[in-house]
Amino acid sequence: MGRMTAKKNAPRFLDYRRSPLPLDVALCFALPASSDHRVARELILSEKVRVNNAVETSCSRLVCRYDDRISVADHGAMGEETPVLSIAMPRYFLCYKPRGVLCSSRRNDGIDREESVLLSEWFADFDFGGNDGLEVKQINSVGRLDMDSEGLLLLTNDGSFSRLLCDPEFGLRKTYRVVVRGSGYSRMTATLPQCDHDKNNREGGGQLLHSSELAGRIVDMIQRGNDESKSCFPYESCKVLDAGKLPSQHTSDDSYYAIVKIILREGKRHAIRRLIKHAGGGLRVCYLSRVAIEGLEGVYTVAKPQSIVEAQAGKVLPDNEDQTVAPAAMMSPINDGNGPIMLHPGHVIELRGCDVDRIFDLRR
Repeated sequence: MGRMTAKKNAPRFLDYRRSPLPLDVALCFALPASSDHRVARELILSEKVRVNNAVETSCSRLVCRYDDRISVADHGAMGEETPVLSIAMPRYFLCYKPRGVLCSSRRNDGIDREESVLLSEWFADFDFGGNDGLEVKQINSVGRLDMDSEGLLLLTNDGSFSRLLCDPEFGLRKTYRVVVRGSGYSRMTATLPQCDHDKNNREGGGQLLHSSELAGRIVDMIQRGNDESKSCFPYESCKVLDAGKLPSQHTSDDSYYAIVKIILREGKRHAIRRLIKHAGGGLRVCYLSRVAIEGLEGVYTVAKPQSIVEAQAGKVLPDNEDQTVAPAAMMSPINDGNGPIMLHPGHVIELRGCDVDRIFDLRR
C-alpha cells in the first residue's frame, strides 16, 4: 500500500539554540567571514583556532555558547588573535514561495528553465533584519518546492534543524492542495446515479450532486496507480474535496477538474506530481501548493481553494493563472489575535522561539 500510517522514532539532533555546538558551526555563527563551513573547517584544521587557550583541530569538538572561550588567529599577524565575543543564535523563517522561484543556488543546464528565478536572486535585495548581518548566502531552504509549485517553505541557517526536518525517519507532516485535470469525464460519470449534470454544473458552481462518488473513484485511481508503480510514494492521506466540470467548459470538452488534499511525511523529488501521473486516466497537476507544515498549523495559514470554481477565480488554473513572481516582503510576526497569521505569495516571516520549539518537540 502507498499509504503511510505511522512514523518511526527520529534520531537525535542538536538544538543549536540551547545545546553545545560543533566548533565549525560555532564559527559560522560567530564570524561573518566564516559563514561558509568550508572556510570554518579550514581555520580549524590549519590550527588557527583556540578553545580555552588550547589549539583545537577537531571540527566536531562541542563548545558551549557562553562558557567556552574561542579565539581565531589573525591573517598576516604574528601571534595576534581575535577573541570570539559572541556566537549568534540561529534564525528561522517561514516564507510563501511563489511560482516561478527555484529552490536552488544555480540552474541545472537542460533541466531548469531560463526564466526561473533562483532563491538567491529572489532574496538579492532582501533585508533579514537583526544585528547579526545575516546574508542570503547563509540561508538554506528546508526541503524544496519545484519552480511550478508554491506555498510554505522553511528557511534557516541552522544545519541541524534542516537535517532533522528532512530526515525521513522524522516524518514531518506537510499538507498540499492540488488541482488536477483528468480526461474521460463522460466515462467516469456514466455509471453514477442519474442526475442533470449540465444543470448542476451551471447552478451548483462546479459541484456534482454525486461528486462524492466521482471523488471516490479519483482517490481509487491515485491509490491503485501508486501501489502498482515501481516508484511508490508513501503518503498519509489523500482526499478529493471537489470534482467536476467548470461552468465555463464547453460541452464538447470531456475533461474535468478535482481539488485534492494530500498529506506527506517523506519528501521525494516531484513526489506529488509523479503520484498523480501514476494514477492514469489522463490526470495531471495544474496547481500545487504546500498549505501547512506540522507544528505551525493553526498559527500560520495560506489561502487555499476549496472548490474548482474557487480555484478558477483564484487564477491558479492554466487558462488564467497569474505568471507574475511576487517579490519577497518581510512581515511582522505580531498577531492581532483574530486567528492564524495569513501569508500570501512573497511573504516572509521570522519564526518565534515558541514556533521552533513546537517543531523540535515533535521528535520526542
